[in-house]
Amino acid sequence: MSRVKVLYVEDDPDWREGIKRFLSSYAEIDLVACVSTIADCKEQLDTEHADIIIMDIILDEYGLSGLEGTLDLSSLYPHIKIIMLSSLDEDDDIFNEAFLNGAYDFVYKNEFEQLPHIISTAMKNPTSKYGERLKKLVFEKKKSLLSEGDVIMLKLLLQDKTQTQIAEELNVSIAAVKKQVGRVKKKFNWDRSSKELASKCQKWGVLDS
Repeated sequence: MSRVKVLYVEDDPDWREGIKRFLSSYAEIDLVACVSTIADCKEQLDTEHADIIIMDIILDEYGLSGLEGTLDLSSLYPHIKIIMLSSLDEDDDIFNEAFLNGAYDFVYKNEFEQLPHIISTAMKNPTSKYGERLKKLVFEKKKSLLSEGDVIMLKLLLQDKTQTQIAEELNVSIAAVKKQVGRVKKKFNWDRSSKELASKCQKWGVLDS
């Protein structure tokens, strides 16, 4: 039986070393690499096959970039199962978004001993026990936040339209567009650019009909 190839993404060197030592005692697991960034993960995947990615949620000064990375990687490499590893206890929003972003399962760092069992389960079962059901529920919740007008506005942002151009195209005032952008960002508790939010909504699929 071939060994399961695992790639671990973690910016904390102590955790990288700890998980490396822990998984090394499992003959069926081949930890092919430990990397510290999403960019390094993608570079590794260009040359090395992986069955499983263990992804830390908080990777760097940008915050929850492990979640963002999971969303990108799950679309680029749909055959790879991603297991989220988190030190953030009892945060339902992060937990839910992890599955919406394509995670196969979610493990708290204080329960990391579960990883070998979850890795084994992931190789046997195409979907996790509750992942797809939870993903659907969170997807429907996110989609329900957007009105038809919100979807139109976000799609225009994806076309690199400025707010002035959007106002002209929709025949409304620039103030109305700014107000609508503000409302949408508030709905998603979003503090970055509106175009980044539009891109994320597109990847989630909530802009589709």
